[in-house]
Amino acid sequence: MDNLVEKAQHGDKEAFTELILLLKSELYKIAKTRINNDEDVYDVIQETMIIAFNSIKKLKQIEKFKPWIIKILINVSNNLYKKTNKSNVISLDKIEGYSSLEYSDFDEVETILDFNFILNNFKYEDRIIIILFYVEKFTDKEIGQILNLKENTVKTKRTRVKEKIKEMIKGGQEFYGSIR
Repeated sequence: MDNLVEKAQHGDKEAFTELILLLKSELYKIAKTRINNDEDVYDVIQETMIIAFNSIKKLKQIEKFKPWIIKILINVSNNLYKKTNKSNVISLDKIEGYSSLEYSDFDEVETILDFNFILNNFKYEDRIIIILFYVEKFTDKEIGQILNLKENTVKTKRTRVKEKIKEMIKGGQEFYGSIR
């Protein structure tokens, strides 16, 4: 990916397009945590691409491209959200291939995350932290940089959400549905 970023920084439009294609599903999922309407999600992604393409020469550390573009996406999503004043509860029903994850141990909450469950039961900031940590595999420090939060704040919020998920699962069907 670093090679593509370098080429894009030197004006290679094809390299930039390839970068976006590599990240398109991740960008979609992240935008969808804030924006409900698919048309608006695609508009946000398109605006993110334009901003990123116009600013990529300013990116100092090419290995930070992914967090950098995600931060742009989050800012653009938040701006649209504020402008349209949409509801805070968002469903990810239409995301391909992300209905639920397999699980084997109730103590390992991260392995039983269901995206609809997360998105329907938590605030936006909690949702984005959970998705960036468990799905996109960013560290607490990187998430803090993306969201302009302290690393410890991210870790605390993530731990609280994890505990809430454990409590809900222990509560059984009324919160989560049938648990095997």
